[in-house]
Amino acid sequence: MKKARFVRVDVFSKKPFGGNPLAVFPDGKGLTDREMQSLAKEMNLSETTFVLPPTKGSGADFRVRIFTPDMEVPYAGHPTIGTFFVLAMEGRIKINAPVTRAMMEVKAGVLPVEIHSKSGKISKVVTFQNKPVFGKPFEDVEGVAEALTLKTSDFDTKRMPIQLVSTGLPWLIAPVRTLKAVETASGNASAFPRVVDKLPKDVLDIYVTCMETVEKNSTTHSRGFSLCAKNIVEDPATGSASGCLGAYLVHNRLVDVKNSVRMINEQGYEIGRPSKIAIEVSTDNDGEIDSVSVGGSVVHMMDGQAYL
Repeated sequence: MKKARFVRVDVFSKKPFGGNPLAVFPDGKGLTDREMQSLAKEMNLSETTFVLPPTKGSGADFRVRIFTPDMEVPYAGHPTIGTFFVLAMEGRIKINAPVTRAMMEVKAGVLPVEIHSKSGKISKVVTFQNKPVFGKPFEDVEGVAEALTLKTSDFDTKRMPIQLVSTGLPWLIAPVRTLKAVETASGNASAFPRVVDKLPKDVLDIYVTCMETVEKNSTTHSRGFSLCAKNIVEDPATGSASGCLGAYLVHNRLVDVKNSVRMINEQGYEIGRPSKIAIEVSTDNDGEIDSVSVGGSVVHMMDGQAYL
C-alpha cells in the first residue's frame, strides 16, 4: 500500500477557519498523474499541491504541480503561498530574516516566491506572478450580469470594463458599482456556461469586484465564481485572481498609478471565510506594469496520511 503525507493550511488568514484551505503533499515523488488527480478530488478543495524535485536546468528550487478536483492548472496564487509556507515550516527552505527568496517551477514557468519572517517566525509569503496579459473589453454585459444573477445597471463598463486578464491563470474581471451588488451576486448555473463559451479554452472563472469595502484599509471587495464539474463554486480567497485584479486596476487607472501600488483585496466574507490578500503592482516610468505580486498570512491547520 502506497502512503502519501499531507499538510492542511488556511491561506490568506491569520486565524483558523478563515482564508482558503489547501492540502499540500510535501513529497509527491512516486505519485502518478492519475493518483495526484484522484487525491485532489478526494480532498475536494479548490486546489491541492504536490512538491517534486525541479526539472534539471530550470533554476528552480522546487517543482510544484497544482490540481483542482477536475484538472491540473498552470499556476494559482493561494496554493503557491500555502505550499512555500509548508516547505519553510518544515525546514526545507532555510529562512534568512527578513526575506528569503526561493524559485518555484510550475507549468506557467519559473517564478520567485518570498518568505517574510521575523525572529524565525513566518509572517507572510509572497508569490510573484507573470506580467499581465489583457484581453479586449468583454462586450456581453447582459450575459455576465445573468451569469452572476445581477442587473446590467450594476455595471459601469465605460469606467470599469469587464475584461479578461491573466498573470499566469486567466480570470474574467467583472467590476460592479456597489458592495451590495457583490454581496448579492450568485452563480447562475444555466447562464454561466454561455459566458464561458465566449472565452478562450479552459477559462472557467469570473471575478466580481467593487471598490466599496467592508474594512477601512481594503481597496476592493471581491468574490470568485468558477464552473467546476458543471456546478458553480465560490472560492474564499483567490491569489491568481487578485493579481489579475491589481493589474486591471492599474491598467485602467482606477487607482493612483505610482512606481509601486499596494492594495488590499478582501474576499470570502459572504461564505464565512474572511480573507485579506495583499497585492503589489510595480510600474516603470511610463506607467507600464513591471511586476505583480500577491501575499498573505498562512495558518497551519492539520496533518494527515493518505493510503493508496
